[in-house]
Amino acid sequence: MNIENYLNFLMYALIYLVMAVVMKLILNFRSINHYAADQVIADGNLAVGLRRSGAQFGLAIAMVGVMAGASSDSMANDLLITFAYGLLAILFMVLSLTITDRFVLRKINNSEELKKGNVSVGFVEFGTLIMTGIIAYASIQGDDGGAVSSLVYFVAGQISVLVLVMAYERVFSNRLNVVESIHAGNESAGIYLAGKIIAYGLILQSAIVSNGAVQSLQTSAIEFVVAALSGIVILYIFEILIDKVIITGTTVRDIIEKNQIVAAVQLSIAKVGMSMFLGMAIL
Repeated sequence: MNIENYLNFLMYALIYLVMAVVMKLILNFRSINHYAADQVIADGNLAVGLRRSGAQFGLAIAMVGVMAGASSDSMANDLLITFAYGLLAILFMVLSLTITDRFVLRKINNSEELKKGNVSVGFVEFGTLIMTGIIAYASIQGDDGGAVSSLVYFVAGQISVLVLVMAYERVFSNRLNVVESIHAGNESAGIYLAGKIIAYGLILQSAIVSNGAVQSLQTSAIEFVVAALSGIVILYIFEILIDKVIITGTTVRDIIEKNQIVAAVQLSIAKVGMSMFLGMAIL
């Protein structure tokens, strides 16, 4: 690596650092009526820490999509594009938090719950922010950096997650309410839903990237909807299989009802790993 490459590396690193600081300032402003983020994190509030970690990690994932896209002939132009998409990624992170608060975890004031130290809510926000970063990464990479495409896929991804949550609420409705369990501070419920959302994002990522070369908007939309709906079914089927052959000492229902945190972590990571494989091998 020559000196020019080192300088380029430094410039991109500085852009990410600027974006990370901007993200922190926006989140500080957003939560100022509920808590002082730096103070509560210093005091050990893991719930707020999960929100912040998810936002920063999701931002990094999204910006990697810019780096993986096609470059131009001008270094200055590439840096400008990276900066612009960094700002777009920050917008996605903030909107994702709002959508999670208003629609995914309905009837829950997320910021107040985080202030109280509700780690379960923190896990769900962490999952949705990582999923948002994955969707942003895929949309930018798949369409070589199209801003309009990125926005469309962001909206489609958020709607798909809402459908996912509502579908699984329906599945569990006669046995338990996952969102109510999260509101009650059940950490396993939060880990379970966060893992499911991240896994779903990985499946959607493959659909988005594969659509990057498709010219027809109608065809692209149909393929995305098919992938989104089939992803819900695939996750449900493989969750049953994982429950039977990997998490053999308990069930999904028991994991949530009895707040079995270790089993919830294992189940979630197994689903994420399976989704990584399925995304590459099937969709």
